[in-house]
Amino acid sequence: MRGQIDGFEGNGWAVLLLDPDGPRRIEAPCELLPEGAAPGGVFEAGLERDLAETERLARENRRLMDEPLGGEG
Repeated sequence: MRGQIDGFEGNGWAVLLLDPDGPRRIEAPCELLPEGAAPGGVFEAGLERDLAETERLARENRRLMDEPLGGEG
């Protein structure tokens, strides 16, 4: 996915324009950007699925759902 840095907010967030099929405006923490990132800079970004963490969270959610409310039972 391609994006362009539109600017920076004063609170440590960057405004990004993503353009897969048309501009989409999102905000992201500046610490996620590569070093030297500046407004107008174009970058490639991607998402990676973490199957092990997905499964771990599903097990934890099932465990929590199986616990009685208020610790009774």
